[in-house]
Amino acid sequence: MTIKEDENNDASEVEETAVTDHDEADDQVLKREKKKNSKKKKSKKNVEDDGAAKPKKKKSKKKHDDVDDDEDSDEDEHPKEKSVKKKKSKKESAFMDIEAQVTASEETGTGKDSTLTIPPAISTTGQIRRSEFDSRQSSMLATSDDPFAIREGKTLLWRNVNMTLKTKDGADRKLLDDVWGEVPEKQTTAIMGPSGAGKTSLLNILAGRAKTRGKVTISSDVRLNNFSVNPTDISVRKHIAFVAQDDSLQVTSTPREAIYFSAKLRLPRNTPEKNLQKLVRRMLTELGLDSCADTYVGGALLKGISGGERKRCSVGVELVVRPAMVFLDEPTSGLDSFSAIQLCQVLKKVANAGSSVLFTIHQPASEIFNAFDRLILMNKGRVMYQGLVEDVPSYFRKRNHPLPKNYNPADWIMNVAQANTMQQLDEDGFFPKDTRNLPEPFAETMEGKDELGITLTEHHLEKDFDARPPGVFMQVRMLFTREIKNITRDTAAVGARFGLTIFLGILIGLIFRNVGKADPSQPQNLNSIFGALLMVLLMSMFGTAQPALLAFPEERPVFLREYSTNHYSVVSYFVARFSMEAVVTGLQILVQLLITFWFIGFQSSFGMLWTTVYALAMSSTALSVLLGCAVEDPKLGQEMLPLLFVPQMLFAGFFVAPDLIPSWLRWARYLCTLTYAIRIALVEEFGDGCPSDDGSDPCLNLLNSIGAEPDDTWWNWLVLVALFATFRLFALVVLQQKATKFF
Repeated sequence: MTIKEDENNDASEVEETAVTDHDEADDQVLKREKKKNSKKKKSKKNVEDDGAAKPKKKKSKKKHDDVDDDEDSDEDEHPKEKSVKKKKSKKESAFMDIEAQVTASEETGTGKDSTLTIPPAISTTGQIRRSEFDSRQSSMLATSDDPFAIREGKTLLWRNVNMTLKTKDGADRKLLDDVWGEVPEKQTTAIMGPSGAGKTSLLNILAGRAKTRGKVTISSDVRLNNFSVNPTDISVRKHIAFVAQDDSLQVTSTPREAIYFSAKLRLPRNTPEKNLQKLVRRMLTELGLDSCADTYVGGALLKGISGGERKRCSVGVELVVRPAMVFLDEPTSGLDSFSAIQLCQVLKKVANAGSSVLFTIHQPASEIFNAFDRLILMNKGRVMYQGLVEDVPSYFRKRNHPLPKNYNPADWIMNVAQANTMQQLDEDGFFPKDTRNLPEPFAETMEGKDELGITLTEHHLEKDFDARPPGVFMQVRMLFTREIKNITRDTAAVGARFGLTIFLGILIGLIFRNVGKADPSQPQNLNSIFGALLMVLLMSMFGTAQPALLAFPEERPVFLREYSTNHYSVVSYFVARFSMEAVVTGLQILVQLLITFWFIGFQSSFGMLWTTVYALAMSSTALSVLLGCAVEDPKLGQEMLPLLFVPQMLFAGFFVAPDLIPSWLRWARYLCTLTYAIRIALVEEFGDGCPSDDGSDPCLNLLNSIGAEPDDTWWNWLVLVALFATFRLFALVVLQQKATKFF
């Protein structure tokens, strides 16, 4: 954001207003800024000529004073102005510093993308000192073209953060011990330390992602703009963008699609489409992803963009909502030095736009280390250092560990932390106590505040950000579209699924060729027709269960990340997945029956047989989805899959008569979807009977042997659909619990 030079009368008017009434000056500066941004940009030479004009005041004046005094050189100075200038308040001095930054920005010719440095909302002592000018400036950032600009910066403070783990022998092991620190707005803060220092644990606690169930207990005092907050509350997490160490992105999506998907589901529903597209384009440009915007993200089995590009894409997905705080866990892990520097440059842009950036990092290169604003050094759950990066050498020198010449500071402080015992470091003066004089936190619920209690000014939330996010219908539509793209782009998986269906269909069709046209009154023919019908049903059951089982475990990281950041609800995700499975399964069963039905020559109608086989397949996928939601390891799910389907074949009645099954196990057949599907299919095929020459009816005898009665067809349909709905409902409940327990 820049403020261009303009006519002398404008500058004089602003200076007079600033001297007489500072609050009115803030308004004038904002009005002048909006007015001048619409004018044509002047050349750098003209700006320098204006800045070089002879000042009327002393040389010790700020640059902006020189320019303004030169513009006022032909006018008489008001007596009141002279008296006020002799007694400048601290508030006016801060305003002059801001104007000096504006003039310096103009003279360097940084252009319209330059950002104005705003004083932090909370100082290192925790005192709030945001002026109306700061608040309005943040309000203007929300409507700027900078994709990183935020509505209002926030400072995060914490102290007395403790994390305790109960060991097997009953002892308490402290993972974090009275940890303290802060993340001011518009600054990048790095958390460093050896392995096991507690870096990720602290980051997860501050981001509201720490798992507190079981043997882990957490206590903390966390404040956001000096309001006591619970980081696990959704009202707090919506201000935080969290980028995990592992990039959880849809492998078949492109960076453009991934960022657009996030923007569409997280920005207000009344956001115009052209604004979304513009935001996505600018985000891709700022992240340096233009060259790979339409390339698949890729993964282990699908070639895609590079690791550095994937990491920047993960950052962009979270930045579309312009969060006040950006947390990253080991963002440079696995990246080469060039990609790591590129990512740090992006984080610096984000911080300059107003966000507070906090990330963990293990042992960065010197160039990356010097790019930080602040450092929090941890060792075995305690804070060794917390402050500015530029103060690190003097801090270690005072504690008898001076930084060697031409030595990477990051390497040196890590060596000091690891080569010395905790007792030695404590004796040397490390592990400082929290001596900040923090004021009492504000009440969490106050009249006129939002749900977080941090509405400091009337400009805190813009009208467009008060709009509701997209509804369930939009969430389902976006998810369904992405799922269809995913399955069609993953040609290997789709080819294997339908290729196997075609192969088995042809194999079964050739083996049982024209069996359905044989006389069923002959026992040999009847058994062959029954076998062909059974194979068609089993093929549909197993052919659709395996893909459904693996679907959710493979998407689990993506789902948990998107659910945790309020992309959509569990119900929306579940409905979209079910809709996609219904379409793909229907096509798979259609391909299967188009081959087997005409090869075998069944006597039942094609439509009725397709409906029966499709219902069995959907019930099987429902049971597989339930198993997939319950287990976290896909391999474990594959090993357990036979436990669900082999009993169905045993209890269905065609291997052993239901009356011969032990009474204490006989109840299990009522939970087997195959039992009802085979009854429906047999009644449709043999319901009219097949009298033999001796007066018996082998077809009716077969139906009676497995408990299939023609009059019970609708009852069998009702139970089959009820089992399908029950399995789906249980899967939804399990998925909801898994998503909730993740945090």
